[in-house]
Amino acid sequence: MTDGADRFLLLDAAVPQQRAQWLALWEAWPQRDVVAHPGYVQLFARAEERTICACQAGGDGAVLFPLIVRPLRLEPWVGEEQEDACDLASPYGYGGPFGWGRYSADAFWSGFDRWAQNVKAVSLFTRLSLFPDRLIPFQGETVVKGPAVVVSLDLPADRLLESYDKAARKNVRQAERAGVTVEVDVQCRRLGDFLGVYYSTMDRLGARPMYYFPRTFFESLMGQLPGQAVLFHAVHGERVLSTELLLVSEDYLYSFLNGTLEEGMPVRANPLLRHAVNLWATTQGKRYVVLGGGYEAAADSLFRYKQRYAPDRARSFCVGTRILNGSLYECLLDRRAAWEHERGRAWSPRGEFFPAYRAVLSSTAVAPAA
Repeated sequence: MTDGADRFLLLDAAVPQQRAQWLALWEAWPQRDVVAHPGYVQLFARAEERTICACQAGGDGAVLFPLIVRPLRLEPWVGEEQEDACDLASPYGYGGPFGWGRYSADAFWSGFDRWAQNVKAVSLFTRLSLFPDRLIPFQGETVVKGPAVVVSLDLPADRLLESYDKAARKNVRQAERAGVTVEVDVQCRRLGDFLGVYYSTMDRLGARPMYYFPRTFFESLMGQLPGQAVLFHAVHGERVLSTELLLVSEDYLYSFLNGTLEEGMPVRANPLLRHAVNLWATTQGKRYVVLGGGYEAAADSLFRYKQRYAPDRARSFCVGTRILNGSLYECLLDRRAAWEHERGRAWSPRGEFFPAYRAVLSSTAVAPAA
């Protein structure tokens, strides 16, 4: 590193010295958002993918843009002429190019573009932070998404309950009367209880396979991110009925994964857990608890449930996209369509999906090619 605020760095988490540089930059960042930690990003990369951070580092500021480099040769429909290309995506969560102190956005993007061209990157997708003041200006297209629920902890702890809507307040009091208690599991010792409730909830909801993270995922998360993960358990009759894994950043907690058994619903186990999370966050000096959104924004029951704990506090966020190589992007679209057609399947990119060549397959069949 140098003291030049406009120096572009590309750090690879698989290289010990570079990972150490990345971690040192993250630890120097006042906000220390967990989604930019190398250990977090590595959780979402497949074995064949690279976990990198595009950076700019100086004496009194930096830029951190964590990304996963996805080789296109891993896709069965990619032709030989595209096998050395890749695309770029942020890991799960609210990410983006974070910046603080003294930095040069123009110099960062200039270095980023040179690197992207060298690695034959076709496209870039990032889901941007709910706190845009932490981001440098994004060079590309941005589309407003959301909303997402963010509980602001600007009230004293003894006034938090009255800030919820009427139904939430009633449920919290009902859980207390029923004898539900909440355990804060900072060391994540009851991971087995969490997994039992979580997997049971996914089964009941008919969740997609992508949400069935294996136990090793959680063990890696807790091992790679010591102090950045905490479990909460709502207990009744010595049994965990509702549980939640939260990720800890300097200013906020992020509700990551959770579950509630059917037996926990009559005693309102989850509402009491939600309140306990907010109370604990205030004692830790946090400013927000990020609950996220639902499945279909404001029309979704999950979103409405979350909003009970922060009425009129929903925030929009943006996704950022860039086509870095237009001709190769179009070539991939054509190649994907031809490959699907050869197998008797109709395929066309969905309007909002990015990158379009990765859009899910439609259910419409066509006659096999001769």
